[in-house]
Amino acid sequence: MKRSLKIFIYTDFPSNSLNISEVREYLARFGFQAEDRGNSIDYLKFSDARLSEIAERLSGAVVDDISSDLVKLATPDRARFNSKVNRLRSREDMRGVLYDGYWFQRIFYGGLSERIPEELGEDFLHIVFTGRLFGTFEDRRYHARVVLTGVPSLISTSGLVEAPAKPKEYYYIRGGLIQSGKDLSVLDEMYRGRYVEYDDPKISSILCSYALQVVFYHMTGQAFCDNKECCLYNSHWQEDVLRVQHDGELCERCLELINVLE
Repeated sequence: MKRSLKIFIYTDFPSNSLNISEVREYLARFGFQAEDRGNSIDYLKFSDARLSEIAERLSGAVVDDISSDLVKLATPDRARFNSKVNRLRSREDMRGVLYDGYWFQRIFYGGLSERIPEELGEDFLHIVFTGRLFGTFEDRRYHARVVLTGVPSLISTSGLVEAPAKPKEYYYIRGGLIQSGKDLSVLDEMYRGRYVEYDDPKISSILCSYALQVVFYHMTGQAFCDNKECCLYNSHWQEDVLRVQHDGELCERCLELINVLE
């Protein structure tokens, strides 16, 4: 079945392990055709002056205090902000920086509406796979996220590593090692394989499920499934991500639903 929905995929320096072709092939199994437009900045072809503005806005969207909601863009710290546009064309300072997801999304939306306003209707879905870590402010603090649906929908490879929690005992042992001044590398070896790592070879197959979640939300208004065995389940633990998003499939209900979607 060929769908009428037009899906466009962009990248913003995601994990080196992410294979967009694998994501496109997975979506095609359900009749969704996705076009890979490559790096978002290169595709949108902004002037250097416009890129400098975008870089400044992104710098203002950085969360410095996770307990304070960033209700407006901050004035960028000049020690952190470099007005040269090549900052946007590299993965420099990607890790360890948390962005407000909604501001990050608005900045991307501004770029899309400026360059391709004719492709922002309901018949179009824009997905950005980014290496930047973003979060949303809920319950009096920011929480890292893997996915933020909307225009465009954002999927973070860093969020896949940082947002779902590792096994509970991991944190107890880690706290003890830190207090005793011991090397944490032994902990990583103990739990290796029980959580997703940066540039993990499993990233592509896992993010296929998240891409399908974005498509479901766009077409039905529901991104998640309550069935804990369905790959559209909202996993909060790394072990669930590996069990459900990596190894799982659509449940019968979701498979029936996707078959009737136009």
